[in-house]
Amino acid sequence: MIGLLLLSQPLKVPVTISYFTIDWNIYMQQIQDLFLFRFSQPPYFLLVIGLLISLSCALPFALMLRQLIEYWNKYHSQEAFTRWRKLQLLTPFLGTLVGACIASASTLEIFGFATSASYLVALLVTSVIGILVWLLIGRILSKNLLRSYLSESKEFFPQK
Repeated sequence: MIGLLLLSQPLKVPVTISYFTIDWNIYMQQIQDLFLFRFSQPPYFLLVIGLLISLSCALPFALMLRQLIEYWNKYHSQEAFTRWRKLQLLTPFLGTLVGACIASASTLEIFGFATSASYLVALLVTSVIGILVWLLIGRILSKNLLRSYLSESKEFFPQK
């Protein structure tokens, strides 16, 4: 009964308002820390993420390249090397390069390079290596294509 009597009456608590100052620098730093997530130094997390990206993109690249070569060996047609197939092959290749760039930049950062310098060096090195590898793959595929055309032409035009 006493509990119901206490709950039915409004609770009157004296409220005093005091004036206080807000240090906006602390709040702005907290907001900046919230929106700009900072990775640990050195960036071991980014190294692992870069390696995982590279490995997860390299496997589809190798499988698609193998399927492309098997299709071409089976049918000997130019349909194996259409623009769409090259784009499907280029996408996981670029993913592998991005992962390698992140991993190498993180490795350089672990060894003491500045962040911007490590990403610049890693971007330059991985782009040059990526271009060279892509050109090498194209050269190997074109040599295989040329060899098969020559072997087919020898069947139709035997030498004396």
